[in-house]
Amino acid sequence: MYTNRYLSCLAFMLCTISVTAQKNQTKFKFGDIKPEDFATSVYPLDTSADAIYLFDVGSAEYEGNNKGDFSVISQTRTRIRLLDKKSFDDLATVTIFLYYSDDIQDKLVDFEAATYNLEDGKVVVTKVEKSSLFKEKEDNYQLLKFTFPNIKAGSIIEYHYKVNSPYPYSIDPWNFQSSYPKLWSEYTVMVPQFYDFMTFRQGYLPYAIDTSDAYRDNFLLRDNGEAASSAAPISVTTEVFKHQWAIKDVPAIKKEIYTTTIDNYRSRISFQLSALKFPDAPVRPYLQDWKGMVESLMKRENFGEDFNRDLSWLKDDIKEANAINGKALDNANNLYNYVQKKYTCIDDDGIYLSQALKKTWQAKKGNSTDINMLLIAMLRSLGFNADPVLLSKRDHGKTYDLYPIMSKFNYTIVRVAVGDEFYLLDASDKNLGFGILGDECYNGNARVVAPLPVLVNLSADSLKESSITFVSLMNDSTNGMSGLYSSQLGQMQSLDVRRAFNKMNKDDFFKEVLKDYSDGVTISNTTIDSLEIPTEPITIKFELSTKMEEDIIYFNPMMGEEEKENPFVAAERFYPVEMPYATDKTYICNMEIPQGYKVDEIPKSARINFNENEGSFEYIIAEGGGRIQLRCRLKINKATFDPEDYQTLRDFYSFIVEKEGEQIVFKKIQ
Repeated sequence: MYTNRYLSCLAFMLCTISVTAQKNQTKFKFGDIKPEDFATSVYPLDTSADAIYLFDVGSAEYEGNNKGDFSVISQTRTRIRLLDKKSFDDLATVTIFLYYSDDIQDKLVDFEAATYNLEDGKVVVTKVEKSSLFKEKEDNYQLLKFTFPNIKAGSIIEYHYKVNSPYPYSIDPWNFQSSYPKLWSEYTVMVPQFYDFMTFRQGYLPYAIDTSDAYRDNFLLRDNGEAASSAAPISVTTEVFKHQWAIKDVPAIKKEIYTTTIDNYRSRISFQLSALKFPDAPVRPYLQDWKGMVESLMKRENFGEDFNRDLSWLKDDIKEANAINGKALDNANNLYNYVQKKYTCIDDDGIYLSQALKKTWQAKKGNSTDINMLLIAMLRSLGFNADPVLLSKRDHGKTYDLYPIMSKFNYTIVRVAVGDEFYLLDASDKNLGFGILGDECYNGNARVVAPLPVLVNLSADSLKESSITFVSLMNDSTNGMSGLYSSQLGQMQSLDVRRAFNKMNKDDFFKEVLKDYSDGVTISNTTIDSLEIPTEPITIKFELSTKMEEDIIYFNPMMGEEEKENPFVAAERFYPVEMPYATDKTYICNMEIPQGYKVDEIPKSARINFNENEGSFEYIIAEGGGRIQLRCRLKINKATFDPEDYQTLRDFYSFIVEKEGEQIVFKKIQ
């Protein structure tokens, strides 16, 4: 799978890693700007770039603190050339994030920033004073913001800052790649052997530097406590493992169509503490396995603890839901429908409860986890085997199957067993039918929170979407043509329509439909079947009519259903194409030749395959007996394509767009 090939999870134990003799340390001196640094206005790495990072360098290392422990010192050194004013909104203001809580407060211990301009052949410096930093608060972070003064197209901006964090269990990640190109991006981490980290790499770019080294260092730990003046420092000498990574000529990364989230493919390195290894003490695992994580979650007040309490207060609701006397599947379905209709979701992001289950029951509202966990409680009260399932939505990023890194998950749904079948449910969305999830949930594997914490396959490849559209056109008494349109949508298309109706009415919806048609086409007698039945696909129907008055008529028999442009516009792509689902789309048009006209030109039929059995397209058109019949079918048998398939996929869609755009030419009979 591409996730294994292109998103590498490299776990290593810092106390046993092999040592290399090679040392690489690039020097970057703040303020070392010369007139010749302004000579280049176009950089070969990206000749159209609005800005370019001349370097972006970071480091993280440990030092002893006055609390008898270690602190992490993080530094960032960045120099950027602003080539166009378009980059100012993104780059002229910088934000430094400082974490704070009751017992942890990061501190900014060093800061310098400046703007450089070339005036009369000399470099003019405009400094940013530390006193100009603007402070904001956001959740558990203090945000320090500053804006570079005196910037113009061609300016160079530079900043350097150092942050002291008293929390030794976390190392900041590093993004080598951003939305602007970088000539050099580097990160160095130096960790005492007491802290055993796993390192996760992602991205496609090769490393110019990728080295590991080891050396011995001395740390002074002072526990000030309440008698700071009398505290004596403790000297600790230990082995330190140094890791250095750098990438040269880093291209910009930008989101293109059919991308779940660009953060999945940005060249990046991140860290997760695995274990603590202090002298004269047993190894203390820090990262749990999935079995241990499940046990922990089910004891947490904001997750599973309520399941172990008295839930008898749910009995009346279960009875009201008519979920007692029927067949098992009917009972589960009725209970799902009851919760879905009675409870309102006010937040759909997060995996934890925002309140106790009883409070959700009383308020009849809560976040998506509140509602789905309440459904689990009801199902369990009826004797069903029901469990939470954790997943990550498509815009949140991929999860790691091997490790329970909880920040990678952002949604909780329900799995219930009915007989030998398992059903996945989401009662927080009133537009979903029993056993149906939104396509945003299909983002790889999900994890069942149960004594056997198995994976659940929610890959987009497993989601199949079929639709079929019929159009018939006949001559009418007004020297035009009229007919019927009927389209049965796929399950996910139906979900999109139901969600659209949360924000618009029927008239507004069909105004949008009409925009797909050429001028002169009118629609009437519009209907939408099964809009209120979320388990059924929606069927859209209406009557349409158009005038036929010109001597020569150019008519596209796709009637607005054609692919109007190739979605793959980039010349190349370095990460996968991630469609939301596999597609099987059929369009059938049966029409009379307009009265008083003859066919002058008609498109040719065509059939092509994509990568043998991964997709196909057929366009079969025929004229006979005063009628024209067209059958057009597009099948994409999977949703995810590796980068090496991109050019073939792009060419495939180019053919489709061209073919579906072809027109029949009718000439008036003289």
